[in-house]
Amino acid sequence: GADLFGVADLEPASEFIKDQGGEMLDVFSYAVSIGMRLSDLIVDNHSPDETHENSLYWWHVYRVVTPMLDRLAQRVQGVIQAEGHLTFHVPGSMPYNRETLKSLFPHKLAAHLSGLGWIGKNCLLITPDFGPRARFVTVLTDAPLSPGKTRDKKCGRCQACIEACPVRALKGIEFRPEEPVEARFDTRACELYRREHPCGLCVKKCPIGNPAKT
Repeated sequence: GADLFGVADLEPASEFIKDQGGEMLDVFSYAVSIGMRLSDLIVDNHSPDETHENSLYWWHVYRVVTPMLDRLAQRVQGVIQAEGHLTFHVPGSMPYNRETLKSLFPHKLAAHLSGLGWIGKNCLLITPDFGPRARFVTVLTDAPLSPGKTRDKKCGRCQACIEACPVRALKGIEFRPEEPVEARFDTRACELYRREHPCGLCVKKCPIGNPAKT
């Protein structure tokens, strides 16, 4: 039932993972990344005037797609665990630290390392076919799986997501793994705005995966 699937070798990001998620995650060498495409109709009709109460976009992402991904991840976890391996299904919308605004494990990291896409200027995972119009979930494991290869494509001169952001949270800087997210993204500004508005304009305006741009 998934639209995207990949396996990531976590070794290149092991220190980052341990620093953000804690020692508990240090036992996992690989990650299974599972992705599902968002509805183009819903994304294209998403408006900055929406609230959480009337947003079809918010409902689609968090009440339809995310639970479906979590069910798929639970099934994958069960299969791997039955083979005697350690697993951890990282929920699609896992609670995060309210002070640092960081989750236990970022799903886009596993998707990126598995070769499903690259991190764009919007700090989202950009897939070749769907752009950022996809949602991901992750299963961490110590099972010896065969990983994919990382994609390192860049956004180039494109500024679509930067111009679309209502609070100018995006700084227009390409992703570099050695830099903290703060170098390219004002997480706090985005979080404060999204408390009132279920914003997905950086998803909508990205030309990659956008039917109106192809």
